[in-house]
Amino acid sequence: MSPSFLVFFFSNSIFVLSLFSSTIHAHRCTQDFLFETHSRNLTLCKRYKHRNGVEFGWKVENTTTNILKVLVGARLDSKTGWLAWGLNLGPEPRMVGTQALIGIKQTNGSFLGNTYNVTQYIKIGCNLLPTPIDLNVTNLIFGRLGHIQYHTIEATIYLPQTVNISRINHVWQVGKVAIGMEPKIHEKTIRNYDSTETIDLQTGTSISIRSARRHQARVAHGIFSIIGWGTILPIGVIIARYFKKGPIHWNEHDQWKHAHKTCQACGYILGATGWVIGIWLGNYSKYYSFPKHGAYGICIFTFATLQTLALRLKPHTNDELRTYWSMYHLSLGYALLIVICVNIFKGIKILQEEETWKPTYIAIISSIVFIFFVFEITNWIKHKVDQLTTSKQIS
Repeated sequence: MSPSFLVFFFSNSIFVLSLFSSTIHAHRCTQDFLFETHSRNLTLCKRYKHRNGVEFGWKVENTTTNILKVLVGARLDSKTGWLAWGLNLGPEPRMVGTQALIGIKQTNGSFLGNTYNVTQYIKIGCNLLPTPIDLNVTNLIFGRLGHIQYHTIEATIYLPQTVNISRINHVWQVGKVAIGMEPKIHEKTIRNYDSTETIDLQTGTSISIRSARRHQARVAHGIFSIIGWGTILPIGVIIARYFKKGPIHWNEHDQWKHAHKTCQACGYILGATGWVIGIWLGNYSKYYSFPKHGAYGICIFTFATLQTLALRLKPHTNDELRTYWSMYHLSLGYALLIVICVNIFKGIKILQEEETWKPTYIAIISSIVFIFFVFEITNWIKHKVDQLTTSKQIS
């Protein structure tokens, strides 16, 4: 197992995983919702990869007067909840500054709505209540499509002539809790914070370059961390624990030691790369953060660095501190693996990739644990056989 082979194998693994993970968050609308948009003569439609599957259909009816017709729909499965969509005519696609249309599901099942001006005061805990907005909105309807269990917002919006419909910011959101006509804060997940887009209303093309780069960086952060910290490092531990005396004869010329060092070095480089990307993402995200995930990441990088430095700084074989150092090195290594697993699952939850990434990583961990038990049982059997052989020779 040469270093060049490991680099080749895992670089190709990263490339393949990135192909599966680089999908953008917008997809074609479901057939049922698409039928509803066509029945209203709306020509464009998008479905956003959100836990509640927000779908957005629209048509620019008159490019001269900027008349925009919209239909927004999503499932609201909780007892109360809310669906919001709006336009932010400022320079950035963000929640604050949005002129919003919000429909709220009441406890009696009715779906009522109004216009809301989302200001910066909601960030300090102020209530979001119905207010007039600057947009000229007509034919505003809050309804429910019973056959597909969707709550919907319909409206005709007369956009200001100064608005560039080829580059406009729109925002969508779904929440689970509302009191009366006051929507409460949504879940604090990546996709909720990223429910914004700069779009060309004439073609439906997303031109949110920053958002796309941020999404790619998150994917890279997850892939590097899973492969580096979560896969290669545990393989290196297995090599160090079980390949000194077999089952493969790597004890000659300390081949197991070279393989162990190669694994740990490759795992550290990939994991540290993912950590650096994570630090950049934390600094880049101005409006939200995930402090626990970040704190775990810093601990992992720090202690993994200590473990890697041990390749050069460990005491000599005859040194009286070697026994204590070995105990420290082993205990820290196993504790580090546990923290790595916990933090990877935290990251997957933040990204809301439980349907794809979570089963994949569970399969990886299960395979590593299975190999661990196989080698542990093999060593135990070999130890018992050696004991029996020694006892027979003595007798």
